[in-house]
Order: sequence, then C-alpha cells, then structure tokens
Amino acid sequence: MSENKKTFLIVNLSFFGDVLLTNSLCQNIKKHYPDSKIVFMVNKPFGDAAKNQYCVDDVLVFDKRGKNKSFFGLLKFVFNCPYKNKIDTSFVMYDNDRGNLITWLLGVKQRIAGGVGFTKFLVTDKHPQNYALEHMQDINGNYIKTLTGHEADIVPIKYLTNPTEDVLACELANKYKDKKIVGLCTVSKNKEKDMPIETTIEIINRFKEEGKVVFFFGAGKDSADYAEELIKRGCVDFENLVNKTSITSLANIMKLCNVVISVDTGTMHLACAVGTPLAVVFYKPEMIAKWAPREFLYKSTIITKNYSAENICNKANNLVSDKQFEYHNF
Repeated sequence: MSENKKTFLIVNLSFFGDVLLTNSLCQNIKKHYPDSKIVFMVNKPFGDAAKNQYCVDDVLVFDKRGKNKSFFGLLKFVFNCPYKNKIDTSFVMYDNDRGNLITWLLGVKQRIAGGVGFTKFLVTDKHPQNYALEHMQDINGNYIKTLTGHEADIVPIKYLTNPTEDVLACELANKYKDKKIVGLCTVSKNKEKDMPIETTIEIINRFKEEGKVVFFFGAGKDSADYAEELIKRGCVDFENLVNKTSITSLANIMKLCNVVISVDTGTMHLACAVGTPLAVVFYKPEMIAKWAPREFLYKSTIITKNYSAENICNKANNLVSDKQFEYHNF
C-alpha cells in the first residue's frame, strides 16, 4: 500500500471539546497523506462531534458507559469492528489505557499513544514528545510529528454542516430572518465556570433593548434548571434551545448567529469550528492558556477580570458580523 493510501485511526474517548480540538491532527494527517482514510473513534454521546469534522472519513462509536463498558463489551467491539487488521497507524489521545488496548487488539500496525497510561509502554510503539506545548489544540496536532518528523501546522478546527438540511435551523432562520441573533451558553460541566444568573438576565435584557434575539444553548439537567430559573425570575425574552438540539443541529443553528457568547465549554469550540464570531467568558483564567480559542485563528475575544454584563455585551457587539445569514432567504 502506498504511503498516501494508509488508513489512520484516531481514538479520543473524552468529551465534546476534546473531540473537536483533535481536528487539528486530522488536518495534519491529510496534509502529509492526502489520499489516506481517517477513522475517528469516540465515546457514544459525541459521535456527531466527529462525523462532520473536516478531513474525517468514518466514525466508530464506542459506548464506554453502556454496552462496551465491561472488558467483554470491549472485546465485542473489537470483534465487530470492520477495521480489524486493516489500520496502518493509530493515535490514542490522552491517558487512555482502554484506547491503547483496543488498538492492540485491532491489530493496528503502528500504535502511537500520548498520556501516561500504564499500557502506554506495553502495547504501543511511539509516544509524542509534546512537553513544551501548552495549548491543547497544538498538543493534539503535534502527534503528527511522531510519525513524520515535521512540526504540525497550526490550523483552525473545522466542522462542516448545511443548515438548509436541518428542520429546526430552517424554522429559526425564517422566524428571525430580519433580526441579529446572539447565541448564549452559560453552563459548563463545572459550576465554577458558569455565568452567574444575574449576569445572564442583564445580558438578555440588554440585547432585547437593542432589538437582538438571544438563542439560549445548553444540554443536560443543569442547563434545563438554569433556563427554568431564568423564566421563574421573569426573564423570558430568549429562544430556549436547551435539550432541543443534537450536536449537528447546534452547529447549524450557530451558523444563524451573528455572534456567540459562551463560557469555557464544548459549545465554545463548536462556535469556532463553524466560523461564528465568539466572545468567551473565562471565570477561571488559569484555563485560558490551554483551552482558549486562538484569536489569530478565529474571530474571537477572551473576557476575563471584568465580568459585567455591560462589558460582555460590548465585547460581543464589537464582534457581531454584519453579513446577513446566507440561508435566511432560501
């Protein structure tokens, strides 16, 4: 098999944002092996986060909290995998002993693993030396150096969808076709990074006064409870999209937005990947160096220290795209 036609497996069984940031590795693989096939293996809830990524050709879904949780479930996954003994090189991201074992059992010819998992030196062949890198997007992309000897290109992550094929996105586009739209995500997996509800209420009221529409994004019980609390406090002037979208649908709806405001969570990375202007509020500034969007790659701004609703709205308004959403009049 020629070098270009190799099959690569990327294993990332972590969370939403981690999966999206691995797209930098996908793009660097395709740069060096343009005719290769990239298969992305993810945890079940984030299958959609992988399948629409630029340069990804196929997705394997591993249900690590369900049917594949046990060792026998893992063996069943390997037995049923269509790529067994067909993968040339694998990249296992982070401290992932389970991923290392899977690539070994799949008969991958060359197994590259990061992290410090105990299986790293038992069943894998090469290990990236990324100790000097700080940003997770750079760390992920630079796995390619282990294979090629070349530093990774620093590229914007990309997630490709078409809003005209999404029923909910089409409905919202027609409903708000004459309005500027602000996407708002205030809840993360860590309450320390969540936006205070009083700030959110003031932001929504400010944008209402400016004639803008707010789309409120979120998933899970915490986001649902947060939206319910907003309504209880009389803040009702927003389109509540909590638990109403898949990852793909969320991406399509983000393309309707003129700007997105988000706390530090996976939604932040998705906004970058679809190219929507983004204002990020970091309530834990120590996370910025590793996770914040790179302002030279995306139309974005990082908000820290001054967390007032006024400042957040001003920063977002400075980013608002003047281009009318291209699908408004389809």
